[in-house]
Amino acid sequence: MQLDRNTQIPLYEQLKNLIAQQINEGTLEPDQQIPSERELCEAHGVSRITVRQAIAAAANEGLLYRTQGKGTYVAGSKIEQKLSNINNFQQTLVKQGFMASTQLYKTETIPNNLFYSRLLNVNMMEQITNIQLVGFGNEEPVVFYDSFFSMQIGQSILKAAQKAVDDNVPFSTLDLYYPESTVTPTHVEQTFESIVSDDALSSILKIATGSPILLVTSIIYDNQQPVEYKNAYYRGDKYKFFLTREYSDFNLRPIKD
Repeated sequence: MQLDRNTQIPLYEQLKNLIAQQINEGTLEPDQQIPSERELCEAHGVSRITVRQAIAAAANEGLLYRTQGKGTYVAGSKIEQKLSNINNFQQTLVKQGFMASTQLYKTETIPNNLFYSRLLNVNMMEQITNIQLVGFGNEEPVVFYDSFFSMQIGQSILKAAQKAVDDNVPFSTLDLYYPESTVTPTHVEQTFESIVSDDALSSILKIATGSPILLVTSIIYDNQQPVEYKNAYYRGDKYKFFLTREYSDFNLRPIKD
């Protein structure tokens, strides 16, 4: 199928729309590899730059995902996570038909600094425990957790993490406060940001550098005491967050002159 060169719609956008149409019609199925850049160039009579722009646009819309060293594939259904609730990692995936698992990627004790001291409300002389996890859905990495704790809390969380790994139980740090830890999370402050993956993150999540990432930064509290600082990097092609918001009576009132 040739693209229309007599319209104001850019060629790359036409090609992206054609890919979307093929996905909607089932011609391209979830996790199916799309044709190579060369094949798309030849099939549609366009340059490689145009093909790359179309693929990038489709990936940004969550239609496609790139696997490092393998190619570009059709994105399947996304993992939906509701923002109004604190969600258990395993339950979130299992309810939507995904097989969940967790890898204890890295743990280390790092020196404290002013940032962690203030954020976690710990003495500058106390060292910090860093725990890194990779969460998998259907044996594919979907999220990378990078968490920081005071030494005392961190060691109890690490003990629980190692037990969960030994028991082959999927988890995030949220699931590790019971029963090993001496603290009980009461609430969390979070920010949400759209970023692109760098080389290091791409290597962990098995995606191409520059892929869309949803960064959720959290500070977890036990009443007024911060107990964990966490950066969670969710693959943009695998996750979407949603929130139900209600209109108040005030917002529905007509504006009067």
